[in-house]
Amino acid sequence: MSADESHTGRCLCGEVVFSFSGPPRFVSNCWCESCRRAHGATSVAWVGVLDDAFSCSSNSLTWYTSSAQSKRAFCATCGTRLLFKSDLWPGETHMVLACLDTPHNLKVTGISFADEKPDWAGNF
Repeated sequence: MSADESHTGRCLCGEVVFSFSGPPRFVSNCWCESCRRAHGATSVAWVGVLDDAFSCSSNSLTWYTSSAQSKRAFCATCGTRLLFKSDLWPGETHMVLACLDTPHNLKVTGISFADEKPDWAGNF
């Protein structure tokens, strides 16, 4: 991805619109229990960018504390879970890859918290 490339994303109802420019810091599939529970999914694919490259416009974005060091955001209108920030990765915003507008050229290239992958998830 080039430095001048940008991506946009949104929640299901379109009340929350976000974007970032330039290359992401990572695109990773997370297996941690917190992500699985928060999203009701086997795993969650995230795109991480520096805060300076990220923007968001919405009156419906709601943040909540999900652990002592982390917070997550969702659309208060439709409930779509969208964003993650943590003291563990200061200065970064993480966005759910599935909420980016398509087509895009981003692909998962890493795995986070592989040791938390549950046995029931299989070997896909």
